[in-house]
Amino acid sequence: MYHDIRLSALEYLHFEGEREACRYVIENIEIQDSLTEEELVRSILKSLQKVIYDGIEVENLIEVLEENYGVTESCCMGIIERIQLELGMYCPDRKRLYFADPEEPGSYTKKNTLYFLLDSCSQFIRL
Repeated sequence: MYHDIRLSALEYLHFEGEREACRYVIENIEIQDSLTEEELVRSILKSLQKVIYDGIEVENLIEVLEENYGVTESCCMGIIERIQLELGMYCPDRKRLYFADPEEPGSYTKKNTLYFLLDSCSQFIRL
């Protein structure tokens, strides 16, 4: 589970001559929201439509996850692996992500072939 939390803390400054030190004391922690990894990845994918492209650098994606979603560095690789699975991507050099079927660069919409039964003669139409 991933938790969106709000911290309330007191900051204590200690002055010793020309030196300064800070100490923080947490007063309160509130859980604002909780998500499973699947829900978090789905939410991230919806908002990353314009950001994820064929050949995106893993380091850039880590920065986006940390800065925009508050994902800690230790959790980023797990989420990136989930993104890879969801979008059919691979990472041969462990530095860049590529789409397994790059027919439409810049788009991560999975292509699905759907078949509909039209009549009793088992005719199908391909979309």
